[in-house]
Amino acid sequence: AFQSHREMDMTPFAENTAAMFAEARKVSRPFVWNYLKPHVGTLPELLELRKLAGPALKGLGGIVMYSNQIVALNMSAKTDKEKNRELAKYLQEAADRVTDKSKLEAIGINPASLDTVLVNIGKQETYLDGLAAAAPLVNAFVLAMLQRLDEIGNVVPDVEAAIDREIENTFREKRQNFDSMVRLQVKLLREVTLLNNGRYGDQASLDTLLKEDATLKEFIKAPSPVTPREFESAEKALAERLGRVDTFLRQMDWEKQVYLAKRAELTEYRAQLDEKIGVARDAVMVWGQSHRNLAAGIAVPPLIDVGGVAGGLAKKVVPLP
Repeated sequence: AFQSHREMDMTPFAENTAAMFAEARKVSRPFVWNYLKPHVGTLPELLELRKLAGPALKGLGGIVMYSNQIVALNMSAKTDKEKNRELAKYLQEAADRVTDKSKLEAIGINPASLDTVLVNIGKQETYLDGLAAAAPLVNAFVLAMLQRLDEIGNVVPDVEAAIDREIENTFREKRQNFDSMVRLQVKLLREVTLLNNGRYGDQASLDTLLKEDATLKEFIKAPSPVTPREFESAEKALAERLGRVDTFLRQMDWEKQVYLAKRAELTEYRAQLDEKIGVARDAVMVWGQSHRNLAAGIAVPPLIDVGGVAGGLAKKVVPLP
């Protein structure tokens, strides 16, 4: 854990950062499409999600690079003043790599405020104070990352609905055929029950059967009396019809399995998206808290994993100023 005394202890920060983002980098792993691959290639909703996710993934990578940089500076033989100047230079170069300056302005960083923060970092006497002076940039970046993750989370239901529509549109006729066969199967099973009831003396069941299915009058000439041969002929006819329906259903079973597999894959995709967003959110919040505490020289609890302890810690993070 971070030490309790009020001085820099970089090792726990480095270890915690590595542990958090070893997990957080998992969010960049693309989902492996199997059954839904033909449906997702050009969906506008999915393209929008990917557009939003790109900067967030780069942001996670940027946090790791920045964290590694401040650890490397701490380990160097440079004086604290030199470390602060190098830190300011690194942040300036990172800002210069952002070709679209509106992206910086969108998180409250304009050239004037950036210059003020960088000058302030460079003039600090201790490296600890230099890191503290970087707080406005760190806070702005954390808030921007959380906002982007909210934006991603807001479009996830649209993506899920779009893929759902693709599945249903593809299988609409097949599902209708399957549902029709199932309804016919249920109807025939009911007729078998009515026939059996009639065989054992339930005249009302027999009357209902002949009323609902006039084709059976080919085998049962009159509701009463019905001969054993007529019962057997009607029963055989119903059994043959049920057999044909069963054959049709078995022929459609492969399509049914593909349909269910696509729906299961969509469920898994949504679950992974929600999990990745949660992991990224916890990682960013905990990292921001760790950076602030490190710069203040106060203790920070150890982070075992993002989904466990880090997830709980994220709920207790002090709000950004």
